[in-house]
Amino acid sequence: MATTTDLGPQTNISELVAAFPLAEEVLTEFGLHCSGCGVNKYETLEKGAAAHGLRVEPIIAALSQARLSGRVPTIMNEDKTPQRRAPGPFGRRARFGRVIAVMSGKGGVGKSLTTALLAIGLRRAGKTVGILDADITGPSIPRLFGLTTPLGLESDPNTPPGQQPKPLMTPAKSRSAIEIVSSNLLTDKEDTAMIWRGPILSGVIRQFYEQVLWSDLDYILIDLPPGTSDAPLTVLQSLTIDGVVLVTMPQRLATMIVRKAANLVHQLKKPIVGVVENMAYFTAPDTGKRYEIFGPSYADQVAELAGAPLFARLPLDPALVALADTGRVEEIDDPLVDVLAAALMNAMAALPAKPAETISLI
Repeated sequence: MATTTDLGPQTNISELVAAFPLAEEVLTEFGLHCSGCGVNKYETLEKGAAAHGLRVEPIIAALSQARLSGRVPTIMNEDKTPQRRAPGPFGRRARFGRVIAVMSGKGGVGKSLTTALLAIGLRRAGKTVGILDADITGPSIPRLFGLTTPLGLESDPNTPPGQQPKPLMTPAKSRSAIEIVSSNLLTDKEDTAMIWRGPILSGVIRQFYEQVLWSDLDYILIDLPPGTSDAPLTVLQSLTIDGVVLVTMPQRLATMIVRKAANLVHQLKKPIVGVVENMAYFTAPDTGKRYEIFGPSYADQVAELAGAPLFARLPLDPALVALADTGRVEEIDDPLVDVLAAALMNAMAALPAKPAETISLI
C-alpha cells in the first residue's frame, strides 16, 4: 500500500488515493478521473499523466502541496491542459501501431461492448488506445463511456505559414484516456438521428480516420455497424486494417450471419485475428449454475471457419450491463478484459511486422 510519503512518478494511482483520499480531488483537477476506474488500479502517476497528455511534475507538486496544506492547491491552466502532440514527425500525420476492426455482420451481438472491453484491457496493459465508432447511424460507444460533450475543433498545427489553417476534429477522451470519435459526439443531443445515405456515411468514416487530431496510438479499434455493405466495405477496403475481430453469439441464426461476414473478410484478403462469443451463458448468482440461455455454443465452428483463435466466451453479466447503461464501463474490474487484450496482443505479435506507417490528414 502506498503512503503519502513516497510520492513520485512510480506511485500507483489507486494505492495513493486509498492512502490519501484528498489525492482524488487533486487528480480530478488535472482530468485524471481515478475514482472507480479499473485502469488506474494498474497505472502509476507517470503513466496516467502521459496517457492524458500531461506532465507528471506539476501533478506531483500539487499532490505534495495538498499533503502539506490539507486542501487542493490552485493549479495553473497550462499544467492541466493536455499537451496535444503534433500527429507525427512529418506534417499532418498520425501514427497508429495497429488498426483493428470489430465486426459481426449482425446487429445486437455486442460489437460495441466488445470493442469497449478490448480498449479497456489494452489500457490496463499500458497501451495507448483510440476507438473510431464507425456505426454512424447507431452509435453506442459514447454512451458506454459516459461521453456527451461534442467534439471540439482545432486548427491544423502543421499549416504552412501564410495559409489558412484547416479545422480538424479533436477526439473526446474517456476517464482512462481512451480517445474516442463518434457521430453521437457531433451534436449535444444524443438522440439526434443521422439521416445520411451510404456514400455520405462512408465519407464520414474516412473523415473520422483522417481528419481528426489523433495522438500516436498503439491501437485504434474500429467499431463497425452490422451488415456487409457500404460502411464495412469502406473500412476494409480503404483503411489500413491489420486485423478483424469477429463477434458472434450462440444463436444459430446469428452464427450464420457472422459466417457471411467472415467470408466477406476473406474475400477482401484481410486477416481475421480472433473470434469473441458474447452472451455465451449466464451464471446464476445464488447457485453458481451456468445456463446457456441462447442455446449451445457455435463459437468453435465460427473460429474454425474464420481460421482464427477463439479469444473468449463472454457471459451475460447484469453488473456489466448496469455499468454500460450508466456510462461507467471503465469501472469494470474483471479478468475477462485482460484475457481479451492479451489474446489480441498475442494475435498481433504472431502477424508479420508491418513497416512504420502513417496516415495523411487531408
